[in-house]
Amino acid sequence: MKPNSIALVVASFLTGILTSKKLHKQDLPDPDNPLFFVGSWNYRTNSSNRIHTVEIRPNFDLLIDKHPVKVKVESWDKYSITFLDNYGYHIRIRANEERPVSIYDETENETYPILFSNYKITKNP
Repeated sequence: MKPNSIALVVASFLTGILTSKKLHKQDLPDPDNPLFFVGSWNYRTNSSNRIHTVEIRPNFDLLIDKHPVKVKVESWDKYSITFLDNYGYHIRIRANEERPVSIYDETENETYPILFSNYKITKNP
């Protein structure tokens, strides 16, 4: 293969990688925005091995297994949002750069990983 051909193949390959990564980043929600945490996720409890669903709506209503939980947002930052329920217990959702990754339930004093296979990215409005 000629040097010019090799350079063309390498340039095409690098352009493809950089373009596809750039498009992928545009599809990810912005973790600096509290709406980054809006969505539905599944997690499995350790004690019963049952799968539960947590949903955070755009107005920050919290539902667990489709049942509303009265909460207020106590704090949030780039990597977590913390809710305080009417009984004084915390529910904390932690995230990485791309998505929420775990749910902490103070009533059970347990942290549950979010099941990745059921996670869906929803673009923020």
